[in-house]
Amino acid sequence: MKDTFNYVADGTQGGVKTVASAAGQGLAEGMRSAGGAGGEGKVLVRCHKCTGENDASAKFCDQCGAALAKARPCVNCGELNDPDARFCDHCGQAVPPADRGPTRR
Repeated sequence: MKDTFNYVADGTQGGVKTVASAAGQGLAEGMRSAGGAGGEGKVLVRCHKCTGENDASAKFCDQCGAALAKARPCVNCGELNDPDARFCDHCGQAVPPADRGPTRR
């Protein structure tokens, strides 16, 4: 049984190395092409309201105008959460509804 295993292992060793090398080259190429010509990827943030992609430096969504900054502090731990968060990202505590200001009738 040991000889059979060694025979199979020796016979497949080159193939495994070839596949691993090709996979590594493919991953490296994918990382280079994702970053554009400069090799650096553009960092994007997803809007919590419309799921549109925006530059990381944007303060408002360019699709729907929603604020992108986390601005609602948790009453339990102080962690800043998305404007429409119902629960804290850090501790899971329920975040009270945002004050919507005076209502018009």
